[in-house]
Parts: sequence; structure tokens; C-alpha cells
Amino acid sequence: MAERHSHVQRYGRGAADPGADRRRAALAVLLAGTFLANLDVFIVVVAIPALQRGLHTTTGEEQLVLAGYQLVYGLGLIAGGRLGDAFGCFRVFGAGMALFTAASLACGLAPSAPVLVVSRLAQGAGTALLVPQVYLAAQTLFPDEAERRTAFAATGAVMGIGAVSGQLLGGWLLAADVAGLGWRTVFLVNVPVGGAALALLPWAAGGAPVRVYASRAPGTAVRAGLDPLGTVLAAGALGLFTVPLVIGQAHGYPLRTLLCLAGSFVPAAGFLRYERALRARGGAPLLPPELLRLSGFRRGLALVALLNCGLNAFVLILGLLLQQGLGWGPLATGAGILPSAGTFALASLLAPRLLRRIPDRVLLCLAAALASAGYAGCVLSAAYGSVPWLLAALGAAGAGLGLFVTPVLAVTLRTVPQADSGAASGVVSTVQQLGAALGVCGFGAVFFARVQAGDPPTRAFAATTAVIALTAVASGVLALFVEPTAEPPRSAPDTRTPATVKAPPSHGR
Repeated sequence: MAERHSHVQRYGRGAADPGADRRRAALAVLLAGTFLANLDVFIVVVAIPALQRGLHTTTGEEQLVLAGYQLVYGLGLIAGGRLGDAFGCFRVFGAGMALFTAASLACGLAPSAPVLVVSRLAQGAGTALLVPQVYLAAQTLFPDEAERRTAFAATGAVMGIGAVSGQLLGGWLLAADVAGLGWRTVFLVNVPVGGAALALLPWAAGGAPVRVYASRAPGTAVRAGLDPLGTVLAAGALGLFTVPLVIGQAHGYPLRTLLCLAGSFVPAAGFLRYERALRARGGAPLLPPELLRLSGFRRGLALVALLNCGLNAFVLILGLLLQQGLGWGPLATGAGILPSAGTFALASLLAPRLLRRIPDRVLLCLAAALASAGYAGCVLSAAYGSVPWLLAALGAAGAGLGLFVTPVLAVTLRTVPQADSGAASGVVSTVQQLGAALGVCGFGAVFFARVQAGDPPTRAFAATTAVIALTAVASGVLALFVEPTAEPPRSAPDTRTPATVKAPPSHGR
């Protein structure tokens, strides 16, 4: 079939794009994966007491149910992104969604705690496959920068909706005790959503299950290869770094966890050296070294890390404040998080419109300022015990964080070569998880230390939020150094490959 040209080349400037609806539908199907990934981070938290009663789980098993999912999820993201480069985002997304849905069913039917733990780890593996494909699809399906920003905005909105739905939906399912299934419903609820996404995937991808959108320009050299040694080294480095952070907190960070943290730099250094050598031999590395030489990509990753470091930690301590400090139940706690999640989603959708009028750098600084003001309001309202003012401050903080998502993804990914979009998406997703792990462990330790020192949860929340606010301030300072670089034409060939055909990414069958 003949290669497709860009919208402007084929239809003329100002003409309607007949494929736009199909591309938006394709993104909507992929966003179901983003929703489920964020939902499952939080929905299981409210089910832990029910798990204790139903399966008689131990503390270690509960940690594995909660943290094991995120660990496997984080460890597999870079590999998931590169698989999208090699095989196409829709095919890899389908494999990941099928694994995630089957694992969710296994979790819901688990007869014992060990079976639940193994099924939960499989859930994390499925999530690692499907999540990077959303960013890769945004890069591939929408060559126009304005459309791509809208896609990033939709992603940010779905992230916020998934996060709040986790606690709100989890609390409602447990309170309703649907069909007497108890805690099992928090896993089984994924099955119909995942099944619907899989059923719609062939239509959204073009009508044929075996066809996928290309993740590179037609005629460019194929960067095949899965880099198994690089995958092992990356997983080793990430595992040695994240496992002690997640598991060590409950045990007071014994010496072995500190040794693991220090030891993570050995496979990390080996990974970077091997990737450079593999590229020099003409191979396809898991993480192309030239990505890290892009200053915009590096600065964007730092902003992504700061955003998720503060965001995830804040959601954690906010839930602890509402339940432990104010005595709210799971359902009321989910409702209490609605102001921040709602403004987060709305601001994410508003950001593309603002970016038409103001530069990325300015919006990033404004978003950081609004988030900082929201955090400050949370500190004051918690200190003085004013719930209405706390909810208002939560709305301001959510709006600032939501405005941050679209421009930070745009400045991070806009200079990435098309052939490396999958790898870059995997790196961004991995940095999101690492930032979240650092925030939850670091700021969570501050919160629990204040509680153990005798502070009430409200005061511990205020003190911890004051420290979290520093991530927003640091984001605003770093945003000042973001280069307002114009995006290179997406139709240009990748100069690092022997490409000769100047054509944009293919979006059709």
C-alpha cells in the first residue's frame, strides 16, 4: 500500500483530516491502560484490612501485594518502550493489556496469599508493557505539535482520574460488598475494562489485529533487537535501587538495604558503558546513548522526577491525614481527594489552550507557583484545622500540578528522534516511577517520623507538606532553564540511520 504523506502535504493547509477521528479513538483505547495502571496503584490500599480478614495475609505478603506491583511495573518500563519501537505500540499494548486483564482475574480468584502475590506481580509486568505505548502513540499518531500536546493533556487528565478513582471506587466496592465478593471486586473490576479495550483495539488500530501503527518513518532503517544484556543490567540497577527504598522503610533501613542502594551504581555504570559499546557496533541499545545527550530531554526528565516525587508523596500523606487525622472512612477519603484530582484533570485539559498563547517555560513556572501556593494553603489549613480551606487549597495544588503535566511531557519528548520514541517513552515512564518511589519513601519517612515523635497526624501532614512544597519550587527554578527550542520537522529522516526517504510517520494500515 502506498505510503501516506503528512496531513498538510496530502489534504492542504486548513483541510479536514479524515483520519483524525480514528487516531483520537486509538488514543482513547490506549488511555484505558493509563487509567487502569494508576487505578491499581491506589485501589488496593483501601482493601488491605479486608485482605487481612479474608486471606489472613502477613505483613510481608501485604507489602508484596502493594509494592511488588509497582516494582515490576517500574523495572519493565524501559524494555516495554523498546518493544514498542521494535513491534509497534498497538501490538505491544495488546499483549500488555491481555496479561494485565488475565492477572487481574487471577488476583480476584486467588485462593491464597501466595497466589495473589504472584498474580499481582504479573499485573505489574502487563502494566510495564502497556504504559509506554501511550506516550509512543502520542508521538506517532499526532505529528502536529498542537495535537500532540492535546494528547499529553488527555493523558494527564486520565492519570488524575485514575488516581482518585482508586480510593473512591475501592471504598465504594468494599462498602457495597458486590455479590458478597468483598476485596475480590477491587481486582475483578479491571476485567471488563481490559476486555473492552482489547475488543476495541483492532478497530482502533485500523481494523486488523495484526496491523499496527509504525513507530518510525517508512523507509528508515529498522532498529530491531531487544538488547537482552542491557535489559538485565537495567533491571539489576533499578531493582537494587528501588527494592530497598520500598521494602526498607518498614524495617528501618537496615545495613543490607543501604548496601543494595550503594551497589545499584555498579550495574548502572555497566549498563551505560554497554549501551555505548552496543551503539558503536551498530546495534540497537535499550537506551540509545544519544538520548541522554539531548539537553532538553535531560532537563525534562529532571522535571518529570520532581513532579512525581511530590505528587505521589502528597497523595499518600493526604490519605493518611484524612483517615488517621480526621477519622474519615475509605469512601469519604476518596471523596476528600476529589477536589485535587478534579482540578488536576481539568487543568491538564486546559494546558494545550494556554500553550497556544504562552511559551512552555512560562506555563511551567506559573504551574509551579500555583502548586507551591496550594501546598502552602494546605500547610496553614491543616495547622489550624480548617477542612473547607484545606479542600480549597487541595484544588489549587491539583490545578498547578495538572498544568505542569502537558508542557513537561512536551519539552521532554519534542526533540527525541522518531525511531527512539519508544525507548524515550519507556525512560520517561521509568523516571516517573523512580520519582514516585523516592517521594513516597523520603517524604513518607518524614511524616511517620513526626507521628512517632508525638505529633498528631494534622501537624505531621503540615510539616511534611511544607517539605514537599520544595519540589514545586525547585521545578519552577529548573523551568527557567528550559530551552524554547522549536521542534524539528517530524518528516525529516533520522540522520543517525542510513535513511533516505523524507516521509512522516505512517498512521494507516
